[in-house]
Amino acid sequence: MFGRDEFVLGSVEASVVAQAFGTDIRRFPLRVRNTTTDPGRLRTLAGIVSGTLAERGLLVGKDPHPILRRAFELFGRHRVSVAISGIDDRCGDIVRLVFTDGAEALGVAQHHGEDDLVFGLFSDDDLVDTLTDALPAVPAAAGPETTVRRRLPEHRSAFDARKAAERAHDEEETSAFGNIRVVGKTTTRRRSRNTGESGEERLRRALAGERRGGGQIVVSTSRGDGSVPPSVGWVDTGEGRYLVHVDESDNEFVARYEPAGRTEVSRAVHGLIAAAY
Repeated sequence: MFGRDEFVLGSVEASVVAQAFGTDIRRFPLRVRNTTTDPGRLRTLAGIVSGTLAERGLLVGKDPHPILRRAFELFGRHRVSVAISGIDDRCGDIVRLVFTDGAEALGVAQHHGEDDLVFGLFSDDDLVDTLTDALPAVPAAAGPETTVRRRLPEHRSAFDARKAAERAHDEEETSAFGNIRVVGKTTTRRRSRNTGESGEERLRRALAGERRGGGQIVVSTSRGDGSVPPSVGWVDTGEGRYLVHVDESDNEFVARYEPAGRTEVSRAVHGLIAAAY
């Protein structure tokens, strides 16, 4: 999955190990079971976890294996993290969490319905490819890029405005079209070759049809400056894949639908990471 230096921990095991390294494994989109907060029970649990780690060769004597140590060091101290969450065409969960310090990266994956977490170390040079491969292989939808705009209502506070923008984003993901105005990137009446449809008509039909998956890619930094992390969504339809780029401008919600195969997804991921740095 990540190419090399992989190991598997149950979520409780991972939580206990993370606490030993002074970090917290509970990060979106990972599903992690609760552990005890009682010090005595936690010591007992830590002893049990140490035994299972030793059986799997993840302890060298009483010390963590270098791979285990490096993985949790990256988990706790990194420059950039990327969370990928979504569903595939079988309604299975897509769960990836990746950290990098600019030289080495750690990937954490969790398969649909499973408690185990798969950890893997790999070179930062492979970061974009690894993230791109987390999405199912789906061809790009045909037709031109299309932009959806919606005027946001006036609000009394920044909090109200932010919640309204979040609601607008959710509505756009689910209903896609209704009483909103659709404009093409270059021309609203551009016709797709051989179909007689404009780009907006093709997009309208694709989003009204069968959904075959989708999700969100969110990039965060360790700076903690309170800024909104850069992100991009994707939606897989019977016509193919669209990347969904969302923005706000002059009290207007804007969603840009970009037909996207692997090349376009890779380019978008690269752009998000570059913006985070």
